[in-house]
Amino acid sequence: MSKKMTCHIVFQTHWDREWYLPFEVFRHRLVQVMDRIVSGLEKGELEQFVLDGQMAALEDYFEVCEEGMKERVLHLIEKKKIIIGPWYVLADEFLVSGESLIRNMEMGLKIAGRYGESQKVGYLPDTFGHVSQMPQLLQGFGIDNAILWRGIKPETSEFHWEAPNGSSVFTAFLPEGYYQPLLNEDNAEEQLNSYVEKVMPYATTSQLLLTNGGDHLMPKHGNLMKQINELQGEVEFVSSTYEAFLKSVQGEISADLPVFVGEMRSNEHIYVLPNVLSARSYLKVQNQEMEDELTGYTEPLATLAGQEKYPHRYLEESWKLLLLNHPHDSICGCSIDEVHKEMETRTMMLRQRISSIQKGSFTHLGVQDPMFSGSGLRKPFEDNSVFTVINPHPRPLTGWVSGEIWLEEERLFELQDENGKLHTPVIKNKRKGRHFDSPLDAFPDFKEGTFYEVEFYVEDLPATSLATLTVVEGSYEEIRETQESVIENEYYSIELEEDGTLSLLDKETGKRHEGLQRFYSTLDAGDEYNYSSPVNDVKTVAELAGAGMVRKASGVQELSYDLKLLTPAGLNEDRTGPSEETVTTTVHITITVKDHNRKIDVSYTINNRSKDQRLRVQYPLGASVDYTYSDTAFDVVKREAKKDEEFDAAKQKEVPVVVEPSLSFVRSDSGFTFYHRGLHEYQVTRMEEEDSLDVTLIRSVGWLSRDDLRTRGGGAGPNMETPEAQCIGMYTFRAAFEFHPHMSIGHVATEAHLFRVPPRIYPGEAKGIGSLVEIDNYDVQWSSLRRVGDGVELRVWNPTNQNQVFTLTSIGEVEERVDFLHKPGRVGDYTLKPKEIATYLIKGGNKHE
Repeated sequence: MSKKMTCHIVFQTHWDREWYLPFEVFRHRLVQVMDRIVSGLEKGELEQFVLDGQMAALEDYFEVCEEGMKERVLHLIEKKKIIIGPWYVLADEFLVSGESLIRNMEMGLKIAGRYGESQKVGYLPDTFGHVSQMPQLLQGFGIDNAILWRGIKPETSEFHWEAPNGSSVFTAFLPEGYYQPLLNEDNAEEQLNSYVEKVMPYATTSQLLLTNGGDHLMPKHGNLMKQINELQGEVEFVSSTYEAFLKSVQGEISADLPVFVGEMRSNEHIYVLPNVLSARSYLKVQNQEMEDELTGYTEPLATLAGQEKYPHRYLEESWKLLLLNHPHDSICGCSIDEVHKEMETRTMMLRQRISSIQKGSFTHLGVQDPMFSGSGLRKPFEDNSVFTVINPHPRPLTGWVSGEIWLEEERLFELQDENGKLHTPVIKNKRKGRHFDSPLDAFPDFKEGTFYEVEFYVEDLPATSLATLTVVEGSYEEIRETQESVIENEYYSIELEEDGTLSLLDKETGKRHEGLQRFYSTLDAGDEYNYSSPVNDVKTVAELAGAGMVRKASGVQELSYDLKLLTPAGLNEDRTGPSEETVTTTVHITITVKDHNRKIDVSYTINNRSKDQRLRVQYPLGASVDYTYSDTAFDVVKREAKKDEEFDAAKQKEVPVVVEPSLSFVRSDSGFTFYHRGLHEYQVTRMEEEDSLDVTLIRSVGWLSRDDLRTRGGGAGPNMETPEAQCIGMYTFRAAFEFHPHMSIGHVATEAHLFRVPPRIYPGEAKGIGSLVEIDNYDVQWSSLRRVGDGVELRVWNPTNQNQVFTLTSIGEVEERVDFLHKPGRVGDYTLKPKEIATYLIKGGNKHE
């Protein structure tokens, strides 16, 4: 390379909002770091400074800094001395939904626009691997590049990264990572030259990049610009920005640059810390509950309530609260205990907000009334003699509705829909209790009543609509305990075996599946980042504790049983094997089958007493499988079954990754599908005559990071104890599974969404509220239905490898295809290319106003 090399030095700090210290402690540190950044820029000791590609840190700072400092920072942003945006937080990509990633960027760009101008850089410096659709997401926001480190080992530091739909971004790879505070060192010139020697072999142009900074670090005091200007040698060092570097390097790249397609989860170059997928799994469950509440119910309900009453600001602030749990050290469960307690507090606050916003939407719709003097149909303290069912999906829904209603007087009843059709509900549980209400214009009070847990079957519930049902005189059916040992519907017959596993007869194929739902525990000498088997591991298989109980009613059958695992209490003192003490962990399981429904619903309630262990549930797949399919952000990825596992890593290396990520489902070539909420980590393992799907339920570890793991040759963070990561206590997980060899991937994804966001019961009567929007293709997925500006946004995506054509029926007069920033595109384009994401803006015809 004849041209003189130029090394772009970008001053930056990588700001983990919370990690080995809690948020408020790091925030005070941020105040100190910002003091140095501002003084350095104002004195000319620094030319520019990049604030880590995320806006949350700046908002955190503005909440506590003095007004004079805020004005100085805003002035430096205006002069483009402090570089901001584009993300709101630097989120983990595999543990949050695709819609959350879009809202993250949307929020970051919006906030950056209030203060100045965002850098147009797909900045992903420390994420533990990357989802396949990130190039399409970036391009949807007008960003044509990415800067990253983990998940790939390319031969060059420049390549094109292509999403499954063909969207591509120019990508700069950081061979030595982002943590390079070299100018802070006493021997800075020596450090810089050493760095250049390491990264130069990767370069395809004369442009190099040095990200000068690190986690929570400030630039050292002194004139750093003078220091750079005095550097002499074969390489020219210049103070720069990511945008300036990208412009320079893209001006020189060759036409035959390598192309990388899809997701990045390789740890050949650097750790990807794969077992954060299962660390503190309770946090993952809570996060998905909140994502589903926001996108699945709250925004569609508020959209039905009309433009005038849509709580734009309230929802935006709610999204912020959710997104603050999404940075990788937060949602990955790899921080100190205090951090994760704060996450649960945010979730608690968000749950309260969401419930209140939903009630507000019903008030605007006239379904409920928070006061006696208002105009709503249902007044405070009225029981659920009339109630509403929401179908938030943009397609008609046929299936079972589950929920709870309360009636002031205990009585027999049926349910009548708006067309006069009667439905006989199945009562799963009945209890006496008190209903509490606090009207806006009267005293709070309690009302005695009977609470009924109901199940009933509906047909063709209109898309994105509310339907009213009325309690009328008649007879319900109570689910009752029987002496039978088998539960069944038209698809399956299921029986509990003496070893605590299930046997299932598939009535369509005649095939019998045995050993389903085996629970087992092994020791884990790892930390919050990585599973590590001790040298002397112990495997404990659950045993049946007592007889199971079968309850049956027309259309609904239920099997409940208990398991126990007599496990080591934890590791021995030198962490090489089991402790001498033992403890008993118990699992209460309820299996439910319903007529006209292939999905077998499962609830696992675990009372975990075991430390230093990994608890899994195992589903034999009925065959040897070469591949599985699982969903990530806006994609379904075909994954090779990695059945050969290594346990000893070289120094500064991880053993090859064998666990895989999943947002909602895992599908095998054998026709088995597992649906879940929050159980992101799975692995395909060999059994004697078939393979099995092993899903991690709880991984109990007591350390943020350790440097003595077999599976990772070095630490991944500070060596700090995290006792609450042992997950001692009660945890409940929901899942479902089915055998259906002929279902398309698109249909599996739709069923997974229905599992995560089923129809729901709310109090009150919905009158004259018809369908808002409908699509007619069962393979097409949706991720957003909300009000934007003067229109309604519907975002859809294609999980399949074929074109998907659909019809969009709406209340609107104009249905325009737009990008993620709602810039106009094409009108009347209803074909989705393979793996394509599309956003439609529907305007006019607001009959729900």
